[in-house]
Amino acid sequence: MALRYDFDMVAVTPAGLPDTFNDLEITGVGAEKVAMFRDPQTVAALKQADAVVQSFLTDSGFALQHYDSGAPPGRFPVRDEDARIAVIEKLSANLGTHNLSGANWGGFEFQAFMEALSKAEPIENELLAPTRQSPRIDTELAAARIASQQKKGRRLMALGGLMLGLVLLFYVATQALM
Repeated sequence: MALRYDFDMVAVTPAGLPDTFNDLEITGVGAEKVAMFRDPQTVAALKQADAVVQSFLTDSGFALQHYDSGAPPGRFPVRDEDARIAVIEKLSANLGTHNLSGANWGGFEFQAFMEALSKAEPIENELLAPTRQSPRIDTELAAARIASQQKKGRRLMALGGLMLGLVLLFYVATQALM
């Protein structure tokens, strides 16, 4: 049986949040997304592949787990379009950084995957079949990425505070001179 290469983008749940913490997209906390193949057999094939193949895919934004959004074959939720483009760009960039020549892909056919990727079309979110799956992914990686974003946010807030202080200092100085 041929493998299916459809995948979905799944928001990463940061470490420390309760399992009942629902819609991460609304809160902005779960902005980090990973790609997950819908077909468990595709994931099983990749788990049999060489480590360089697995590294290539995980470095490109894939988790070696399956998840099904309910989108029909050849389609993906329109909300995932930007995240999919980012994954495709990472795939392209990582082709040059990973030595994949002669690697065992475990039955995963890269050419068929690329064809499926290029033919996939978006579908409106309202047309998706409901799913009850709750994916489990690398929460340590998610926590590290969120911590990095928090540090960036703190730096921006400090810069904003510095700028506000300078503006107030300039204002006081001009008032004193008048």
